[in-house]
Amino acid sequence: MTKEGDSHFPGKAFVLPKNLEKETLPMPHISLIAPSSPLPAEEVVVTKQYLEDLGMRVSVPSDLLGEDLLCAHKDEKRFAHLKQALQDPSVDIVWLLRGGYGLTRLLPDLLKLEKPAKEKLFVGFSDGSALHTFLNQKWNWLSLHGPGANQMSRTKVGPKTIDQTLCFLKEGIKSYQPPLLTPFNAPARKTTSFSGTLVGGNLCVLTCSLGTDWQINSSGKILFLEDIDERGYRVDRMLTQLEQARIFEKVKAIIFGDFTRGNEANGTSLVPAVLKRFSENMSLPVFSLPGCGHGEENFPLPFNTPLTFTIT
Repeated sequence: MTKEGDSHFPGKAFVLPKNLEKETLPMPHISLIAPSSPLPAEEVVVTKQYLEDLGMRVSVPSDLLGEDLLCAHKDEKRFAHLKQALQDPSVDIVWLLRGGYGLTRLLPDLLKLEKPAKEKLFVGFSDGSALHTFLNQKWNWLSLHGPGANQMSRTKVGPKTIDQTLCFLKEGIKSYQPPLLTPFNAPARKTTSFSGTLVGGNLCVLTCSLGTDWQINSSGKILFLEDIDERGYRVDRMLTQLEQARIFEKVKAIIFGDFTRGNEANGTSLVPAVLKRFSENMSLPVFSLPGCGHGEENFPLPFNTPLTFTIT
């Protein structure tokens, strides 16, 4: 159960019109951003239409997509779009269209920005973990680890994810019910429930934060981790690096979301065994949370706000 009235969350709840009657209720203003990997222009059009059909006001920069070696546009363009979305006082929600790679290139300029007067709700995951970390730590904003906007519009995630995400946008943190956790080691099996503030995201991106000005700070927090396309030895290497960097020293608990694909040449995966060995060697509670990350579902998780979890 979450605590209502938390100062991290913007005062108003985001409201979706009933029965798509746009004129009857206020519409949240969504700014779609593409600060990471490229995506087809038609996906942007489909996503914008999908959200508008739900009664939302949607803004998309006219030059959102362009030529670049690796990303959806050149660094200066992607940063300009992100800056505009974060600073626009009319925007309620900043939603990542898709992940991939590119946000870490924008962090040095992002760190120079002054905190806007109006807090926005950022929604995204994967490469968006860099922006989650920045917004949670530097501006003390709540953010929502959840599906990319294009996943919603193209039904690349299941109906439970879509329903829960839209419910959060409609009702805010006050009605959010954290998912049940499964214990993954002995300390976790001694726990029936616990409270704390959740931070984290993609394991690879968070490992890349080490030694930077936006390095993940999980002290006193619950650390959530997930990933995709990483073989067992790579997951082990990243967890070892975080451990040797003392990131886990004062963590309250660790939650592992989905670790998808990353199979060996013979089609098997060493990742489950790697996570099991890591968990058994930890003195703090470690839990499993299927359905959060790069799987068929990507249930929303609010970051940087108090939550109480129940253990199965």
